[in-house]
Amino acid sequence: MIRYTPHGATLLREEPTVVTTPFLLDMLDSALIENIQRGNIEAAYGVLDLSIHLALTLEGNTLTEAEGRRILLKVKKAMDKGNIAGAKQHMVEFALR
Repeated sequence: MIRYTPHGATLLREEPTVVTTPFLLDMLDSALIENIQRGNIEAAYGVLDLSIHLALTLEGNTLTEAEGRRILLKVKKAMDKGNIAGAKQHMVEFALR
């Protein structure tokens, strides 16, 4: 289960705000690292999956669909084998690229 930690309020003007995909990817990277640090590996895997699929929608994307599947497969195999450190390592490598 993922717990939401409230942060200080962000006050915006009353005009519409646009959230860009790169901003969302930065937020997901932060959530990925936070879940890894807290030991929420399954939650981190879910964030990784979402982040990879969102990254695939970017123009000029350097990540191919096959590479995304390969990363997810590496993490899933490591998790299934109980190699949590390996799973974390693959996730961090993705977040840092």
